[in-house]
Amino acid sequence: MRKQLINEDAFRSYLDRTISSEKQVRDCISRCRRVEESEGNLIKHYTNDRGRFLMERLTYSKEDADRELEPKHHITFKGTKGYHSILVGTASLRNAVQHYFYFLREHG
Repeated sequence: MRKQLINEDAFRSYLDRTISSEKQVRDCISRCRRVEESEGNLIKHYTNDRGRFLMERLTYSKEDADRELEPKHHITFKGTKGYHSILVGTASLRNAVQHYFYFLREHG
């Protein structure tokens, strides 16, 4: 099991109010933990530059996938669809981190 996020209980309460299902809440928290494990403390990223650098690293376009470019981040995916797995996986991680940054902005 991955290490808990700082303020994870408060983040979970925030998500319970903003996301429709418990599974989506669990997935969001798990994805944030995964990003933190590979890219470093999310609160530090947020404190440094409001998370801009990390969000840029978590950007991967369809064009990037079509050109088979490596992502800017260090997170690996086990999907069977090659670069398309990176595209979908990166988007879901970025979305989760965006929720965490919104939470930090509201509860800063």
